[in-house]
Amino acid sequence: MTQFASLAQQAVKPFKNAFHYLFGYDLDRLRILPDSMDENIANLQQAFLHREYALITFDNGDVQVGQITKRISSSRFVLRDADNKIFYLIDVNHILTVELP
Repeated sequence: MTQFASLAQQAVKPFKNAFHYLFGYDLDRLRILPDSMDENIANLQQAFLHREYALITFDNGDVQVGQITKRISSSRFVLRDADNKIFYLIDVNHILTVELP
């Protein structure tokens, strides 16, 4: 029985490795690459013009969802929260990514 168990263990090992390779991930190796500032400004401008909601990820790890309501200067925008209760002043230099629907 031990030979059969070891044979079964050896047969399952490649499948386990393939599963972890395809579906597993290491949380320490995950990272989000920042978009360029030009791309962030273009996405913010598009969200402002079309009144779309945007998902904004900041460089400190915070995430905000809302609408861009006003452009104050070339690098500052006003974001209205999804609940329409809170307004945020956003500086483009502190934005990591901007995602539109």
